[in-house]
Amino acid sequence: MKENQIKYMIAAAAVVLFGVLWIFTGQKRDQGGGEENSIFNSEMDSGEEEKTDLSEGKIYVHITGAVKNPGVYIFEKKPRVIEVVEKAGGFKKDAATSGINQAELVEDGTQIVIKNRGDTKTSVKDLPEQERSSLVDINTAGKEQLMTLAGIGESKAMAIIAYREEHGKFKKIEDIMNITGIKNGVFDKIKSQIRVS
Repeated sequence: MKENQIKYMIAAAAVVLFGVLWIFTGQKRDQGGGEENSIFNSEMDSGEEEKTDLSEGKIYVHITGAVKNPGVYIFEKKPRVIEVVEKAGGFKKDAATSGINQAELVEDGTQIVIKNRGDTKTSVKDLPEQERSSLVDINTAGKEQLMTLAGIGESKAMAIIAYREEHGKFKKIEDIMNITGIKNGVFDKIKSQIRVS
């Protein structure tokens, strides 16, 4: 009898011990899986946050000046200047469009200023260096450079150079209208592209 009782007790202890081990390892496995899941979920969450922070790749453009509805407009991809103008209701009648590259791609955060035809820049010195250096200096430009201006052919370019040699430097850009064949129409086309040194 005692031997049988001892065997039962050992068997019962083994079953209890096995049960405790099985429960303990099962819980550990669940906890480990939970950690993996929580890590995976947190990675997914941070990815979603990153997408939200990027505003889903939208492009914001601010357009002001001589357009019908100035303001900030949102695009799904980089727009061209003409697309921004169209979204703003189009140009006003007095918009100075000759100096605008309407085919240019617009970056996110850009401000486009559409000038009125009557607007003239008070001084070239007020312009950013990059913009100033891209203007044609009518006091120093050669024939080929002058011919890059709208409405200025070879004969007008030669007339500008001859005027300069005879009368000295132009004091202001409006002085170019002293040359035969360059009046308001041509000047309106080129005034945003020229400067005097």
